[in-house]
Amino acid sequence: MSNVASAVLLLLTGANVPRGTLPGWMRTAGDLLPLTHATGAARALAAGGTWRAALPGIGAELAVAAGYTVLAVVLLRIFERGSRKRATLDVM
Repeated sequence: MSNVASAVLLLLTGANVPRGTLPGWMRTAGDLLPLTHATGAARALAAGGTWRAALPGIGAELAVAAGYTVLAVVLLRIFERGSRKRATLDVM
């Protein structure tokens, strides 16, 4: 499962395939994944761009990270509440 997830992540984020060649729905899905904007910022810097040109990509990557952090905290709360209610450590 890890290999499949890794391959999908590399495909959708544009790390292996240029994002411009991907269908629209794949680009949209890639915008919500970590690594997408950081890859673009790294490519801009490697091509001789300035930090100012890479800042929007870095900011977008931080926003994605913040979104995943909020999602993780909310899910942890939900699972913790269910675990306390059922007096179990598993979700089932």
